[in-house]
Amino acid sequence: MEQRIEKKFIFLPGDQRKIDHLKIQGFFKKIFFNRRVNSIYYDTIDLNCLWDNINGYSNRNKYRVRWYDDINNSEVFFEKKTKINQTTQKTKISLGKFKDKNDLNNFLKTDKFINKIFEVTSLNLVQVLSVSYNRDYYIDTAKKLRITFDQKIKTHQNSEGNFFRNLADLNNNILEFKYSNENSEYVRNKMYNLNFNVRNQKFSKYVQSFMVLNEMGHN
Repeated sequence: MEQRIEKKFIFLPGDQRKIDHLKIQGFFKKIFFNRRVNSIYYDTIDLNCLWDNINGYSNRNKYRVRWYDDINNSEVFFEKKTKINQTTQKTKISLGKFKDKNDLNNFLKTDKFINKIFEVTSLNLVQVLSVSYNRDYYIDTAKKLRITFDQKIKTHQNSEGNFFRNLADLNNNILEFKYSNENSEYVRNKMYNLNFNVRNQKFSKYVQSFMVLNEMGHN
């Protein structure tokens, strides 16, 4: 189980000043290639996870199926993210490899999927919506602080056999700092030295996507 602190900073598309400032300092290097991150979010029939987040409960969960770029016989994961105060814990299990989205969609309707995720949760979960975005990955020279930058965030409501019905854009770019609790002071000093004075904000792609789709009359 992975455990870390996550801090998010919200930017409008085109506002590259702070991101470029971090890059040109030479304190961070890019890791991985840019990837398209794809997630299908699950919740209870009463949307308990959604409302726990909106209400700001200090102990809350989020469930999703995730893969990267086109599936194309690559591995797909089921993840449970638990937020306890400022700390995030993530549990991840492999669902296997799938040839395409239809293959995955068929699997997600089976008892085999339900039995598999029982390793993580006993809740009766249903598909709510999907989110995809481009992600860049960075790490600082001391390897104590990881940064991700998410752009071109799109969301859609899931429907039977159709992953891209009711497509909408989230008009934000998300910069996220990820680090262990023991490195909190190091990160505070790093932000000060970099003159990174942007205030972190609460932002859930799941919640924001739900709100956008709801405003469009899709939920």
